[in-house]
Amino acid sequence: MFRPFLTASFIALCAPGWADTFTAEARVDTVTIYPGVATVTRQITLDLPAGRHDIIVPGLPQNLPSEGLRLAAPDGVQIGAVNLAYDRLPVTPDQTSPEVKAAKARVEELEDVLRQRNDAIAEIRLHVAAANEQIAFLQSLSKGNASEAITASSVADIQALAQMVGSEILRLRQDAFAAEQQATAAERAREDDIIALEEARQHLEALMAPETEGAVLTFTLQAAESGEVTVDISALEGFANWSPVYDMRLTTGVAPRIDLERSVVVSQSTGQDWLDVKLILSTARPGEQTAPSGVWAPLRRIVSEDELEGDRNSDFALQGIMEPRTMAAPAAPPIVMEDAAFGATADFSGATVTYSYPGTVDIRNGVEDLRLPLDTLELDADVWAEAAPSRDSIAYRMAEMTNTTQEVLLPGRALIFADGTMIGFSQMPLLAAGADTKMGFGPLDGLLLTRATPSKSEGDVGVFTSANQLVEEAVMTVRNVTGQDWKVLLRDAIPYSEQDDLEVSFDASPRVTRVAPDGQRGILEWDLEVPAGAAQEINLSYTLTWPSGYVLQ
Repeated sequence: MFRPFLTASFIALCAPGWADTFTAEARVDTVTIYPGVATVTRQITLDLPAGRHDIIVPGLPQNLPSEGLRLAAPDGVQIGAVNLAYDRLPVTPDQTSPEVKAAKARVEELEDVLRQRNDAIAEIRLHVAAANEQIAFLQSLSKGNASEAITASSVADIQALAQMVGSEILRLRQDAFAAEQQATAAERAREDDIIALEEARQHLEALMAPETEGAVLTFTLQAAESGEVTVDISALEGFANWSPVYDMRLTTGVAPRIDLERSVVVSQSTGQDWLDVKLILSTARPGEQTAPSGVWAPLRRIVSEDELEGDRNSDFALQGIMEPRTMAAPAAPPIVMEDAAFGATADFSGATVTYSYPGTVDIRNGVEDLRLPLDTLELDADVWAEAAPSRDSIAYRMAEMTNTTQEVLLPGRALIFADGTMIGFSQMPLLAAGADTKMGFGPLDGLLLTRATPSKSEGDVGVFTSANQLVEEAVMTVRNVTGQDWKVLLRDAIPYSEQDDLEVSFDASPRVTRVAPDGQRGILEWDLEVPAGAAQEINLSYTLTWPSGYVLQ
């Protein structure tokens, strides 16, 4: 009695340590999309007893990278060894979703309906064929008996035979006609069955992911207590992207404003559909540079002018020797006292911006440019016209807006509207909170521009030259035929110099409002008020003077 009791006790003590195997389907719960990649968080939920278990998660993307794979479990649950397999996969039970199973059942049901319809049509056609065969038999029988009836029978018998054959053929033809009508109606119904079957197959194809074997994740799990356990499986997956897009609608009038309709365009080609997922959009850039670049001091040296000239002569002599033998390019001159070159790139990742899209969305594999609306911002605007008579024949409508929100407006493609009319596309710049920007809102065909010189001589339009002087005069005109008053910012340019001996002077009427705005040398600006039906004229002249013995370039 002692030995059986000891064995049973040993089994009872060891039973909780045995590892059970569970298989679970991972459902995509949350997706965070960055520029170029995405963090996909899948969830599995299992009802587990306490103890150690082996968990198998099939159906993951085939090319899922293991570097960014992370598992998270609740308190009281410890994750052990994790393995991601792409080949020699373990056998797993069918994890087909109920939606896909229902769609497959519907397809099979409609296929059976179509088969039954085809059988019914074939059976009706048999009745038509049988009636035609009977008619042919009666016709041949009547022809054979007609001659005998004429010689051997009375007129009454002949009439009876003809009447019998005629009535029987009529009945058979009526039966054949009715059967043909039934067949035609059945064929019409068959067309509806074919359409329904095709729609069911398309619905099934839309639900099913691409038929790839995929990867299988296996890991061990230690549960302190029995109950429901949810494990998050996060992985960094490539081929996903998002970008902001805008509809910018300008409304003019007494209180002009810009309605900024914000949307995002999302695309992904990760190999699986993301259905009913929470979407997060981030401007962070995983995988790119995360620390500042190193700085190295440049080595500087000096050489005597005699040594430099000697090196050059040696290079020329060597080049003279080598030229008869080769067509090599001449050596580059030595670099002396030269600063290292540095490139500048735009960067706006100083503060990461994150958007959480409300609700859930469906983003299918391979879908490009899925547009998701965000919100609409209403911003006050200042509207005016800008004119460049030296380049354009008409002025253009401009508007300035200030970002009065507490968030950064990201750069993106913008579709421009003015008073309900589509103008075209533009580019929305990065706009920090409180910052302002100017945007163009299309041409103003009623603000006409001209720029002319007062005289011409021998091809030099309005230019009079002397040994050390050049004078040019220009007359610019803005004519308003729009029917409303316009504030016009007119911009023109004159030459500028970086040499003390080359002097540039100018004179303008009316006076220039701004000279070299934003540090742009040679640029002149006028703020004008041009009433409806009126014209504004600007006279500009500039003079270049330089010492004799020099040539103007």
